[in-house]
Amino acid sequence: MPIVVPQRDTCPFCENLADRRPCAWIHRDEVIASFVNPRLYGKGAVLVIPIRHAPTLLDLNAEELSAVFAHAQELIRALLAAYGPEGFSVFQNNGVTAGQSVAHYHLHIVPRYAGEEPGRIFGEGEFQRIPIEERLQIAEEIKQHLG
Repeated sequence: MPIVVPQRDTCPFCENLADRRPCAWIHRDEVIASFVNPRLYGKGAVLVIPIRHAPTLLDLNAEELSAVFAHAQELIRALLAAYGPEGFSVFQNNGVTAGQSVAHYHLHIVPRYAGEEPGRIFGEGEFQRIPIEERLQIAEEIKQHLG
């Protein structure tokens, strides 16, 4: 039985990649990209995606899978230097029943700070959107610490 993914007329991440939507890019190459999450999960929350439209983890090829996680490690180092969080939540959802809201694979990296609830699960609807200007500033702050 296949994983049931969200259905939309257009993929917002593919729209970002085509420069049809504002996006606070941190990194883009021929395989993967990263950008500041438009949802306010916490200062420095970012997403890593494959360039190719691949709905779930099962749809990634070996090169994409390796690149996503290697870049996630680089981002975590940069976020530690930029903002000094005490930990990170790194997660992804595959399928509607797991909480996937965009049918383009994406890995969430959320810095966690003192005083936050450790077991908190993030739901899209409970967080406000961050204005693009603020996301662009965060992207620049993170880029300063990438190797």
